[in-house]
Amino acid sequence: MNTLKYKGYIGSVAYSEPDKVFFGKIQGIEGLVNYEGESVKELTDAFHEAVEDYLIFCEEHGVKPEKSYTGMFNVRIAPDTHRDIANMAAEAGISINAFVKRALNEAVKHPWVAPGSLVQSYGYEQPEPAMVMEPGERYGSREEVKLSIPKKDASLIKELAKRMDWDLL
Repeated sequence: MNTLKYKGYIGSVAYSEPDKVFFGKIQGIEGLVNYEGESVKELTDAFHEAVEDYLIFCEEHGVKPEKSYTGMFNVRIAPDTHRDIANMAAEAGISINAFVKRALNEAVKHPWVAPGSLVQSYGYEQPEPAMVMEPGERYGSREEVKLSIPKKDASLIKELAKRMDWDLL
């Protein structure tokens, strides 16, 4: 979805073909505030004006500008995913709620991590660029490193080790 941002507020963007007009509404507020424009500039200006007018209205009427949230919501997922989450939470020694809460907090803290990416699965540090090496050279030291990896990732790790010319024990 296309959005506009201004003063911490997000506005939706849509287009009406019959009316030949862009339109949207301010998201995350208790009321309904719409805006429209015939060009992107007009729409953006109308959005900014709508936010300003809304903030003035809230101040004049003693209304809290942001929508209040309870901190609870329902999510529908596949039964297999539910089972996997329950198993992972049990392995971590935490509740499903704590597991999901932790996962969502991490997703909000690290929005640059694509869901399901290798970086997400193994940590949040952005990788440094690969070093250019001569054929036959090896990375790092000769020290042994012991890793525990999920069974589902074993084939990926084996392929990575093969490409890196690492010895697996």
